[in-house]
Amino acid sequence: MQKLIELKKDESVLVSSIPEKYLKPDYVYIPIKKEDKLLVNPHEKVKIGSDVSTTSISPISGIVKSLKKMSSFDDALYYLEIENDFEEQRIKEGTKKRKFLPEEALKVLSSELKNKKNLVLNAIDDELYVVTENFYLFLYYDVFLELLDDLDNMFHLEHIIVCVKSNSSENISNLMSDLGMYPHIELKMLPNLYLLGKTEFLLSYLGLNEENTVVVKASTFYDAYNTLKRDRCPSDKLITISGNAIKNPMVIQCKIGVLLKDILNELIEFKEKDVLFIAGGLMQGKIIDIANFVVTSYLDSILIMKKEEAKVSLNCLKCGACHDVCPKGLYPNLFSDPHYFEQKKNICLKCGLCSYICPVYINFNKYWRKDNNE
Repeated sequence: MQKLIELKKDESVLVSSIPEKYLKPDYVYIPIKKEDKLLVNPHEKVKIGSDVSTTSISPISGIVKSLKKMSSFDDALYYLEIENDFEEQRIKEGTKKRKFLPEEALKVLSSELKNKKNLVLNAIDDELYVVTENFYLFLYYDVFLELLDDLDNMFHLEHIIVCVKSNSSENISNLMSDLGMYPHIELKMLPNLYLLGKTEFLLSYLGLNEENTVVVKASTFYDAYNTLKRDRCPSDKLITISGNAIKNPMVIQCKIGVLLKDILNELIEFKEKDVLFIAGGLMQGKIIDIANFVVTSYLDSILIMKKEEAKVSLNCLKCGACHDVCPKGLYPNLFSDPHYFEQKKNICLKCGLCSYICPVYINFNKYWRKDNNE
């Protein structure tokens, strides 16, 4: 396995160990993609779990309003606005709701697992200041262990492994106290190295074969648990809101489809006025405009960072640091050569390590944005 590194972080940015809740928004916004077909009409009443399009359900009960232009991590231009009636009415969902689950969750619930030897529950957050996967395990570890045990009884797996970072003391303590009841479930405490949460590097570290193993993130396992144990498709999720520009970094349990700015206005205390909002993490995330940004199932974090004076990129020193740190052994300094870039772009992980390590602050993402003047 390529040598991985530990990222340096500001140790003063500490996320509260008590999650906050934002489960009663006035409105939610459901992404409607080009291939989607709407299944509801304006002014129609819906319940939690109602089909609103061919790929989406309503996370609240309320009244369908109209389509609006919003933004999110989803590939959608228009979003269906639903006004909350706060009645919390829910339809009886059942197995047909599995069509809305991520592929990884479906693997846990399907007969495909019987053709595998190993199941790995991945509770690792790679990104600095992000603890979302860690918190899913922290909040639901007891029911996760029960579900893992059920899956073991159903499929007779060779290995069931729960992976956490070695600095996740709360999860380690909880799991160590309960694993005596589940002798077939192993706990693996991994070093705090960037990209160990990525499936290919995790499996390499564990010495497991991808063909024989299902790796599922803790967040996705939460979806599987809700479907299998609670007979419902999840209508809420966890996100980390952190960074050095706020006073109270935290993990928030919120309804899928809420506006990010509504959460920030309600729960977050700013200590800086000039800030950047970064969705998805410092290393692999992107700067966003929060005005109409929607929290969807693909979002795991928002970092709110001080907008410091930008570090100006200088000419490449040809020092080789970007190559030395690249998990795929690429030469990012050669991305300026269109032929090399086209040849290697599908191998690149876009992990951001090359820019992170560069002594003259070259942002190699500019080649993906085709902005070579950056």
